[in-house]
Amino acid sequence: MDILFLLLRVIHIFASVFWVGSAWLLTFFLGPAAQALGPDGGKFMGLLTTRYRLPIYISIAAGLTVLAGLIMYFIWYGIAALGTPDGLTFAIGGVIGLVAAGIGGGLVGPTSLKIARLGEEMARAGKPPAPGQIAEMNALQKRLSTASLWSAIFVSLSLLLMAIARYV
Repeated sequence: MDILFLLLRVIHIFASVFWVGSAWLLTFFLGPAAQALGPDGGKFMGLLTTRYRLPIYISIAAGLTVLAGLIMYFIWYGIAALGTPDGLTFAIGGVIGLVAAGIGGGLVGPTSLKIARLGEEMARAGKPPAPGQIAEMNALQKRLSTASLWSAIFVSLSLLLMAIARYV
């Protein structure tokens, strides 16, 4: 087997493990727990976002997953593979993965950063948040929750299709 293929496959798998695991952990555990904690949860999520830069690492993992997957597909399978059940399944999984990456990069990441910035602004004020800030934070949290759920669903579907593609 080609060493480049093995390297790309390892990158694809390890990056996707981080991406999918992060999506599930944030969507189903950390996000809801942070919301339940109120302002303290916001501080925790803000710390993950700004100091530990978790959205950036997730974006890098998603990008590496997509890039390695596209290179492998087009070099070793090609467009002709769409005529085979496994090639078509890989392609559909890849498209769904691209949708998940688009949701993550276009909605989840930017919304997380907006929430973190607004939380920092509210904390720096040294007084209770203004009603407008509370309304904005609630709207951003709702958007993040919805986008995170859809991203987790799509990345999970992509993972499922990639896992079964060789067996269809």
